[in-house]
Amino acid sequence: MKMMRVAGTVLLMWLAGLTAVAQVPQPPLEAYGELPKVRDMTISPDGSVIAFITRDEGVDLITVYDAVSGDFSHRVRLDNVSTRDIWFVDRDHLMIFTSDTSETYYGNFKYEFSAAASLDLRTNDLTWMLYKARGLSAYQSGLGRVVGHDDGHGTVFMPAYMGKPGDDPSKDLLRVDLKTGRGKVHKRGTPLTTDWLVDPDGTVIAREDYSNATNEYEIVSYRSGKKETVFKAKGGVPPYSIVGIKDDRSALILAPTSGADEEYTDLIEVGFDGHIGPAGLSRPGADIEHIYSDPNQSVSGVRYSGALPSYKFYDPEVDQAVAAVVAGFPTSAVFVTSRSEDWSKILYLIYDNNTTGQYVLQDRATGQLMGIATRRADIPSEAVADISVVKYPARDGLSIPAILTWPVGTDASARKNLPLVVMPHGGPASHDYVQFDWMAQYFANRGYLVLQPNFRGSDGYGKNFQEAGYGEWGGKMQDDVTDGVLTLIQNGTVDPQRICIVGGSYGGYAALAGGAYTPGLYKCVVAIAPVSDLPLMIKDEAEFLQKNHWILAYLKEAIGDIRRDRSRLEAISPVNAADQFLAPVLLIHGDDDTVVPLEQSEVMAKALEAKGKSVTFIKLKSEDHWLSHGASRKAALRAAGKFVDDNIGAD
Repeated sequence: MKMMRVAGTVLLMWLAGLTAVAQVPQPPLEAYGELPKVRDMTISPDGSVIAFITRDEGVDLITVYDAVSGDFSHRVRLDNVSTRDIWFVDRDHLMIFTSDTSETYYGNFKYEFSAAASLDLRTNDLTWMLYKARGLSAYQSGLGRVVGHDDGHGTVFMPAYMGKPGDDPSKDLLRVDLKTGRGKVHKRGTPLTTDWLVDPDGTVIAREDYSNATNEYEIVSYRSGKKETVFKAKGGVPPYSIVGIKDDRSALILAPTSGADEEYTDLIEVGFDGHIGPAGLSRPGADIEHIYSDPNQSVSGVRYSGALPSYKFYDPEVDQAVAAVVAGFPTSAVFVTSRSEDWSKILYLIYDNNTTGQYVLQDRATGQLMGIATRRADIPSEAVADISVVKYPARDGLSIPAILTWPVGTDASARKNLPLVVMPHGGPASHDYVQFDWMAQYFANRGYLVLQPNFRGSDGYGKNFQEAGYGEWGGKMQDDVTDGVLTLIQNGTVDPQRICIVGGSYGGYAALAGGAYTPGLYKCVVAIAPVSDLPLMIKDEAEFLQKNHWILAYLKEAIGDIRRDRSRLEAISPVNAADQFLAPVLLIHGDDDTVVPLEQSEVMAKALEAKGKSVTFIKLKSEDHWLSHGASRKAALRAAGKFVDDNIGAD
């Protein structure tokens, strides 16, 4: 087999004259492990102000750039929480979305508590939304979301679960004051309600409901002044998701749409007169990955999945403007991150072979492109690794897309017999694409080739490709990872004696499965927040969720039925194959992980120790599933980097 390079998708040309890794600058590990110096950049509706998060001594700092005066100002420090996102509600108010691990009042388990705060840029006052809302349920999921903005009254609309302790809470729509943070119920929902659409004047355009008991999905509208059902469907896993509205006030729903021989995630339009049809934003052979909408969820366009982003917008002039920037950077990944209300100014995040991610502002009136900031200014362009988009054949013939990140400073003639770090992604319904991946770039800077395979079961490549992974944990999904490694060995790119596998979440499971089921292939295994015991994972989910919850139906379909398939699930659980490991194992897990319990690493460590295997277990205090804190991310990278160096050290 030969590694097949996709025509037109080799992204970064090899740098002539750089022939030795030793000549390449090696930024300190902290430059990779710390959160980016600049992230989550957003622009105000009038295009006059840009805000972003800067990182200062391990603390997030909200920074504002005045596009008129050119002045930068630091506004507020956010400590003891993880800042997830920021966006403008209006010219004077910046919404800050945060989360933190919390414990429930009524059960012995932790969950990720989310919240939003409004920053008044005129006074610099920070106000937490819904902090004193009456009747707020102790149980919450996704608290802090804003689904609408009433500019004339200085309020926003936010969904929240309401109800007394012991009640089955309903997901109501609250009107919340931006100045005080106080909220009151604007429209009552039900325990089945999942989302809302609302006009700026407060008219409820749509309410979305889903019943786990009956598997019924429903959209109701109050647009006419009374409750009317406008759409109904049925499915064991919610088949649809309401994402916004069009200018004519029809709802847009994310849905699987059939093509010639494949299904992709698409948008359908549901009119309030009962009409159902295409939304005009589909693209053959690509999933819709991101929706662009305003604070009232009026949709303007979409981004499609793929190694490199592509777009479609309703406004042809906006479509042309974005296409021109994408065409101007043909070998780069160009992400539209924010825009002014009229799309006269558009913010991009661009990844190329010279930067760690550059924020660029497009002024459509003048045609000017202006660089604003670099995400990681402490990593020079000479230290950034080349990336290639490739495909290789799995053993059953399925084509597997992947990302290769090459050792920095090696030219084409030196790309043979390289040490390899395999990095399967988490999810598994996720995918790797062209970007500055902090861990992959760190290893590439230290002399390793990094393979990131988008194995079957990954999303972004159509429904058939994703569902090809159902029931294949430890099976064909793992074979896809193995086949990528074997391909690189057979074409001489990789030294078969110097290969390690490193992964987090599902990628951590894949790393452990690699060590257990292909023990001769890897010289070391690093598993971060991994699943190791599938029956235990499914049991934990079942105890937390109600009996007929759709997530349990999804797990049964994607992984297996714990009753019918227990023996198979046990056989593909690495915890039960500890005796088969040959390579040393490093386990890293945060004790505040609310996605994969710490217990999954604990039982794996005990199983390996019981069999006399080499295992190191690092528990990260007060860290979540995503390594959100800079200190523990650096600690994890330091441990993983040393572990890989000790076992397959790059030249």
